[in-house]
Amino acid sequence: MIYEIGGARGTVDDPEGVLKKAHVWSEANGADVLLADAGVVLGRDHLETAVRHALRAQSTGTMAARSVSAEALRYLSAQRQVADAIRIAGIHRGSKELAIAVFGRSGIQELLAAFGWSRDDHVLDSAGKSFEAVGITEAEWATLPPNQRADLALEKVALLDTEK
Repeated sequence: MIYEIGGARGTVDDPEGVLKKAHVWSEANGADVLLADAGVVLGRDHLETAVRHALRAQSTGTMAARSVSAEALRYLSAQRQVADAIRIAGIHRGSKELAIAVFGRSGIQELLAAFGWSRDDHVLDSAGKSFEAVGITEAEWATLPPNQRADLALEKVALLDTEK
């Protein structure tokens, strides 16, 4: 499946309204859309890895979620349950930095235009973000030099497969 990932800036005033609009856009454009709070994304590789794990789960018929976007959110947040993934990594009122994955024919630019958001992949950077949101303990975080800490998020994504 074709996909594109990226970051964006825009304000979410009504999360349910935004998700409904994203669903309508998805249906009209033959796509599936992941919208997540970029505050839990510990680098572009973290988002990319979550998306690839979700696509693998889809291709092997082992998804726990009903859509590849929800499955990607589970992996992104390192949560077994979709409801927990939404609570941890889903968009919420006041979200301003967004992690986006568009699965299908359309791309992120078309989605951003529909929402009036601006592209900013820097929101995916790990600097200054909470590692605890994805289940990384302070002790784990302290074991690695700063330039390798985001790799712990990749481990959390991979470990989710062992907990299915």
